[in-house]
Amino acid sequence: MVKHISLDFWNTIMVSNKKFSQLRLTHILKEYLPNITIDELNFKIEKIGADSDKINMSQGISIPSEVMYQRVLSEFEIKINTSQAKQIYHNLEKIFLKNPPIPLYNLVEFKNCLQILKAKGFTLNISSNTAYIKGNTLKKVFKYYNLLDYFDFLIFSDEINSSKPAPKFFEKLEEECKKICIPKNNIIHIGDSLEADVVGAESFKIKSRLIDYKKENLIKLLMDFTN
Repeated sequence: MVKHISLDFWNTIMVSNKKFSQLRLTHILKEYLPNITIDELNFKIEKIGADSDKINMSQGISIPSEVMYQRVLSEFEIKINTSQAKQIYHNLEKIFLKNPPIPLYNLVEFKNCLQILKAKGFTLNISSNTAYIKGNTLKKVFKYYNLLDYFDFLIFSDEINSSKPAPKFFEKLEEECKKICIPKNNIIHIGDSLEADVVGAESFKIKSRLIDYKKENLIKLLMDFTN
């Protein structure tokens, strides 16, 4: 029986804000790459993002956001130190929080669903891989949307240096659930990635459910657990 629901973040609850993506490109070009086209920079950001994701998932690690930005600039033969990379992240976080991720569902309906689940005795958490955006920044997004109180805990890959589908990530999920008296066989993890969310969870003997927001409504799926 399911008593605890673990939810992925990106493309499960929210999607990235295209306005932030555009403003990030503009900021980096202005500060570091005035002679590079926006398309060239966008290609490198997406490439480093995809490459880092593959490394994180295959090696079970979490490449720091600052390192990813260092790698982006190194593609254009620009070297920056850790302090400079942290400053880049600091500046971009401000832009990100002014243009936060976009909820996939009506927030009133989503919060009502979470409230019903809590009232029915379910516990909830977020289990998310991170890349260019740190977990601590995503926590600020949850505060912005007044969502924090609905979740018993949050797990972000950069904070435990382990990315889904690695066993270490799901060990952390099991460990946190034990703290609130939820055994492994009462957990289900829901996300949009077959490899990270489904294979990762089931390899660790945790129930899972794949969801594609373009084909299925998460709120309806969650409400089904209450019946």
